Amino acid sequence: MSPIPLEAPLYVLWEITLACNLRCRHCAAGAGIARADELTLSEAFGVCDALADLGTPAVCLMGGEPLVRKDWFRLADRLRARGVEVGLITNGWNFNSKAADTVQRLDICQVGVSLDAADPALHDRMRNRSGAHARALSAIRRVAEMPLTYRTVITSVSRTNLPELNKICDLLAELAPGFTWMINISSCHDAERFDPKDLLDENGFLTLARFIHRKRKEMADRLQVTGTHDLGYYSKELPELHDFQWTGCLAGLQTLGIRSNGDITGCLVMDDTFIEGNVRQRTLADLWADPDAFAYNRRFTVDMLQGACAGCDLGEQCRGGCRDHALSFTGSRYNYPFCLHRIERDAQRTKR
Repeated sequence: MSPIPLEAPLYVLWEITLACNLRCRHCAAGAGIARADELTLSEAFGVCDALADLGTPAVCLMGGEPLVRKDWFRLADRLRARGVEVGLITNGWNFNSKAADTVQRLDICQVGVSLDAADPALHDRMRNRSGAHARALSAIRRVAEMPLTYRTVITSVSRTNLPELNKICDLLAELAPGFTWMINISSCHDAERFDPKDLLDENGFLTLARFIHRKRKEMADRLQVTGTHDLGYYSKELPELHDFQWTGCLAGLQTLGIRSNGDITGCLVMDDTFIEGNVRQRTLADLWADPDAFAYNRRFTVDMLQGACAGCDLGEQCRGGCRDHALSFTGSRYNYPFCLHRIERDAQRTKR
C-alpha cells in the first residue's frame, strides 16, 4: 500500500526558466534556451499564490539558471510575502554581490551552488563554458559569508568526475566549512549532450557510495556530506549515506515539480512521460488533489516491481528506488539498477 499524499506538497522544485548561460553535459532539463511558452510574471505570481494557498512550506527556485530570469527576485519576494520559505540553486555565473544582497534582503533560506570538479578545466568542460569554475568558486565564497540557514554545494557524478571527489572534498573543506555537500548520480536525458558510456556502472556506484559513507564520518566537523535520493538503499555495510530514512520515491506524495511553462510533474528531474497537467488549464490545487494523478507512486503496489526489484523482500518499503533514475538507466520506472541491498544480497548468495 502506497503512502497517503500530504494535503500540500512538502517541498516544491520550480524551474522558473529553462534559459541558462551554461550548457552542462548532464543537465536533466536540457537547459539553454528559454521555453517559447514560459509563464509570464503575472502567471508566475498566480503560481506563487496557489502554492501559498495550498500550504506549501518551501519552494526551491531552479532552472535552467534561475538568475537568468530578470524578475526572479520578484517571485521570491511574492513567495516570502506569503510565508513560503525560498531556496535558490545556481551555477554561480551570475551570483554577484547584487544577487547576494537580494538573497539576504528577501530572507532566502538556502543557496546551492553546483560544482563538478576541483580542476577548473574539467569543470569548465563539463559545463561547456570557460570560466564557469572560477564563477562557481566565487559564488561559494559569497555564500560562505552569508548568514543563511542552509548553504549547499551540489555535485553530479559520472565516470568523468568520479576520480575528482577527494579533491573536491579537500577544496570544500577549505572553502566552504559548514556547508552541506550534496552528491548525486548523473543520468542521461540527452544523448547528444551526455554520452551514455559516461554513466556510472555498478562498480562506479559502489565506489561513490563507499566514498560518501567514509567522508560523512571523516568530515563531520567540516562538511555535511550526503547522498541524495538516487543513492541507497537499505545497506547493512554502508548505512551512512544520508540523514533520512528511505521510504520510497516521494514524487507526487511529498514533492512537486513545476516547469517554466506550467507543466506539473512529481519531481523536476522527471521526463515528459511524468507530466500530470498544466497550471494554465487546471489549478494547482486541482492537479495535486486529483485522485488519478501521480499514479506511479500513489497507486503503487509491489507487483509493479520489475527486473532486479521484482520479488525483493523490501519491495513494500523501498517501492523500487528513484523513479527517474530507474527509468533513465533501465527503461522501467520500477527497476532501480544500483541498489545496495540487492548488491549485498547477491554477493552473499555468490559466497554460498
